[in-house]
Amino acid sequence: MRHAGAIIGALGLIASLALAATFSGSQRALAQDAEAASVELVISGPVIEAEETRSAFIYVRPEVPEAYRGNSASAGILAQGWSLLGREDLGAAAGSDEYAPRPNETPNVVATGIEATLDAIAKRASDARVVIINESHEVTLHRDFSRRVIERLRPLGFTVLAAETFNNQKDKPDPVEESAHLPYPRVQDGYYLLEPVFGEMVRTAKRLGYRLAAYEQVYDPDRTNPGPDEDWRQSIKDRETAQAQHLAQLLKSMAPHEKLIVHAGYGHANEEARIGKDGWDDAWMAARLKRDHGFDPLTIAQTKSRGSADTVQLFLPSDKLAKQFDLIVDHPIHGFRHGRSDWRFSDEARAVDIPQPYASAAEPLVIEAFAAGEPFEAVPVDRVWVEPGEDVKLALKPGRYIVRAVRPVLAPLSSPEPQTPATPE
Repeated sequence: MRHAGAIIGALGLIASLALAATFSGSQRALAQDAEAASVELVISGPVIEAEETRSAFIYVRPEVPEAYRGNSASAGILAQGWSLLGREDLGAAAGSDEYAPRPNETPNVVATGIEATLDAIAKRASDARVVIINESHEVTLHRDFSRRVIERLRPLGFTVLAAETFNNQKDKPDPVEESAHLPYPRVQDGYYLLEPVFGEMVRTAKRLGYRLAAYEQVYDPDRTNPGPDEDWRQSIKDRETAQAQHLAQLLKSMAPHEKLIVHAGYGHANEEARIGKDGWDDAWMAARLKRDHGFDPLTIAQTKSRGSADTVQLFLPSDKLAKQFDLIVDHPIHGFRHGRSDWRFSDEARAVDIPQPYASAAEPLVIEAFAAGEPFEAVPVDRVWVEPGEDVKLALKPGRYIVRAVRPVLAPLSSPEPQTPATPE
């Protein structure tokens, strides 16, 4: 992005250190507790304005647009915003029920524990050409699990990762194609990808040699979406149809031995071709891919049950869901610690103090940690909103990081055009 990104990208870490040395005389901040002793933080410089990042919309305090206030989607809108800013605790406090138990009521347990669950998924996927796994756009744990699935399926011939979030452009290369040579995802590659756990999923896919592909409906500036109280069915149908068409085209362009993983939100992974009582075609993307294009995916839902045990479990679907999904992943319920979902402080990641002088700021800040050597156009390894006096920590694995602080926007930048609902189930 602007000055600091150019410094790190062009001049490297030495220039970053030189800049940091002018900031309150503090060049480095080493995590003080023994648990995080191998995490090194390098301060990039003074607090910057959100506008200086050229992506100010990331740093806006979450707020429900006026058109959606009182709407049933309002809690989800807030929770998605707080998830992007590393504060799922605030999303849960805003009324989202996606962090509360929803036990699976069937006895159809296939596997218990993370390794057994991944093994069972890999066994089912060995005969599939297409695997579709869904996520909640609020719950970052789903993205971490998808990362594990992507990793486990790579030896089985899965070589292409398509994600709902990847921006799709007309008549020119998609952003993920332009950045295919880079080891990190960029902020311009997709919206949900801006969230660091999603970014880590894509980093893993790149490291493993996956080709990234966009399949979302191409943005049309002349298309007008209906309001929150109007009929969205045609807009949803158009989107699902376009997504399925793009995936079918992608599959036809792939070599016969290549296999595809699709990462989508919520009901897009539903493969039941439903016709409403009024004759309306209610089929979602996965159903259209199967019915209209002849590609029968293995569908995995992470959004249908949770909290059935204190570890992840894999279920066969209930009779009600049997036509919609092939497998149901049931994650344990996690609490919150240091302002973060507590699963974040596992798998080698440590709770790391916000460095001074950012920690003692008398205003809200968004703290971002970038892998040393990556520019500020990369998706950070961690990002978290911090209010004065809060005991909020970064979640980082051992390594060296460039840390910057962004002064957030405390009021909406504008009233955005309403988008297709993100929870179509």
